[in-house]
Amino acid sequence: MKKPKKHTSALKELQGVEKPQNLSSVTALKLKKARKQKQHIPQLIQGVLSKNKTALSRAITIIESTAPKDQADAKELIQGCIAHANKSIRIGITGVPGVGKSTFIEQFGTLLTQKGHKVAVLAVDPSSSLSNGSILGDKTRMEELVKNKLAFIRPSASGDSLGGVARKTREAIILCEAAGYTHIIIETVGVGQSETVVHSMTDFFLLLKLAGAGDELQGIKRGIMEMADAIIINKADGENVKAAKLAKTEFNRA
Repeated sequence: MKKPKKHTSALKELQGVEKPQNLSSVTALKLKKARKQKQHIPQLIQGVLSKNKTALSRAITIIESTAPKDQADAKELIQGCIAHANKSIRIGITGVPGVGKSTFIEQFGTLLTQKGHKVAVLAVDPSSSLSNGSILGDKTRMEELVKNKLAFIRPSASGDSLGGVARKTREAIILCEAAGYTHIIIETVGVGQSETVVHSMTDFFLLLKLAGAGDELQGIKRGIMEMADAIIINKADGENVKAAKLAKTEFNRA
């Protein structure tokens, strides 16, 4: 009698592995956020190039951030947009607080949009030297321009930057140009003679003055008035007409 053949099984028993260590909920959340953020920047760049205002606002928020974790993202944003940044007409507008910069910009910006131009307004608000906070109220004073589909308004805090502009105004200009804005208006802090940095980053530098504010004789001084391409005496109506004409004469003599 033949002995039955032994059948060998194809199954092999392997040595077990240790149970993987459970990630804490905090660590898992950080990894998830990092993966999401890595995919987020290319999408944000595409949003800016697609002329999406929300994407443009988020991109400017990232480049203005002082957090170390945002520095690499800010660099990637600029590198992704700079090649698509078309040359715009850059207009700097300055003047002391209360001269009417925001009101003037709303009317001027509306006029440009009526001619079919896309207008971006970068409004720089002063920051408190104590709290470093800023009201960012310029946008609220441009109620009509805010609703204009051809306009984009972005208020930013000046922080510790000098020269009337924010720390990342140049980078914000690049993003606005990449988003297709043809005219970029930079409204400065409004501190007077120190606002000269904006002159170097604009094509046209406009100075707004008030009649009867004691500024007429300052036209002979070197500084911001010498750099201005044009000076407008604002609020020259009603009882201020005579004072405005006198101020114009004084500026012409200076």
